[in-house]
Formats: sequence, C-alpha cells, structure tokens
Amino acid sequence: MRTCWIQFKREIGAILLSPIAYVLLVCFTLLNAFSFQFCVELMALGVRNVSIMQIFFQTFFFWFILILFIPIMTMRLFSEEYKTGTIEMLMTAPVREWEIVLAKFLGALAFYVVLWLPTLLFYFSFQVVTNHQLPVNWPSLGLGYAMVFMIGMFYISIGIFASALTKNQIVAAVISFAAISMLFFCAFLEFFVTNAKLVEMISYISARNHTITFGSGSFDSRPVIFYLSGTLLFLILTERTLAFRKLKA
Repeated sequence: MRTCWIQFKREIGAILLSPIAYVLLVCFTLLNAFSFQFCVELMALGVRNVSIMQIFFQTFFFWFILILFIPIMTMRLFSEEYKTGTIEMLMTAPVREWEIVLAKFLGALAFYVVLWLPTLLFYFSFQVVTNHQLPVNWPSLGLGYAMVFMIGMFYISIGIFASALTKNQIVAAVISFAAISMLFFCAFLEFFVTNAKLVEMISYISARNHTITFGSGSFDSRPVIFYLSGTLLFLILTERTLAFRKLKA
C-alpha cells in the first residue's frame, strides 16, 4: 500500500500542476451555480412539492455537467502516459498494475470530490437568503451527495478504462462519453417498454431514479451494490488491460 500511496501523491501532484484541472473547477462551479439559480427560480414560481436539492439533482444542467466533465477529467490518466512514454517507467518499476490503477482512480476521485465541494456553499447561501423559511433537509442532502459520489465513482472507473485502451486522449474521452451517455439514456427506455421485468431491470441501472430516491431521503442498498460492483469491474478490466500491454511489450 505504501507504493500505492506514493503513486496517489504523484497523481494529485499532476492534477494540481495541470491547467485543465483549474479550468474544469471554474467551469464546473459556474455551471452548477447557474443550475442552482435555475432551481431557485423554479421554487420562486411556486414549486413547493419538492425540495431544492431534489430539483438540483434532476436538472438537465446537473446531468450534462456530470456526463461531460468526467470523460474530460479522466481522458489523460493513461493516454498521456502512453503518449509521453512514462508508462514504460511505471511498468518496469517495482509496482503492481493494480496499484497504478488504484492510485489513478483515487486521484481522479479526490479531484471529483473537490469539484463538488463549492456547491455546498449554494445551500448555505440559500438558507441565509431565505432566512430559513425554506429549510434544507441536510440528511437528505447528504444522501443525495452520497449517490452523486457513487455515480461519479462508477463513471470515473469507466473513464479510466477508456483511457487505458488508447494513447489518444480525444478517443478516450469519446469512448467514455459514449459509454456513460448510453448508460444514462437507456434508463429512459422504461417509459417505452411494457414488460414489467424489463422495466425493473432498467430502473435498477437508472442513475436518474437513484438520485431521486436518495435525494428524497430514502436509502436503497441496490444502487450501492450496483455502483460498487460496476466500479470494481471496470477497475479490474483496466488492470487486465495494463497487464496485457505489459506482456505484449
């Protein structure tokens, strides 16, 4: 684990030295601020049957940001190593493939958490401006953010796997964007199918339904199992991809 920790610090350092990380942080915060403002305006128009966080987690902007930013965030993780040739040093160093994958995954996940931290200020400011007349349900908000964390964890693992497949960052971003988009939009098929078992299966993988459930303050263990197992699967696939490249080399 010491080697993994060293690799993790290396990834964090690379993120902090990358200009694109700060561009992502600023754009992510501004887009989320616009999305939150949109939610406040909806509530001002008389929407009272749902909370501010339930609206925030279901807006088009929220999902657009999530689906678009993760591929951009993860596209360089392995592709850049392939392009610059530093992957050769990593593969010949006394470090295992799973340690490299885990370090890159945790580094990206840590930055993902940092991206969402400024949004907590939106809720505090909302409480101040409304003088607590529309209270924020903090336990429900916590569950909502827990689901956002798990969805991000799963999508990041997909992005890392895509990055491990090619040395072209744009190709890696397109692959992960396509995979994440397909997973998200296939959930809308439940509105067009009539088979009860198929509807249940689609609902099981629907990130939108999961955020609705958790954002309302309800806990369901099935999405947790789905995202944890999905994340583990793609991390294993990434590790196997690196092992195959090592043997091929």
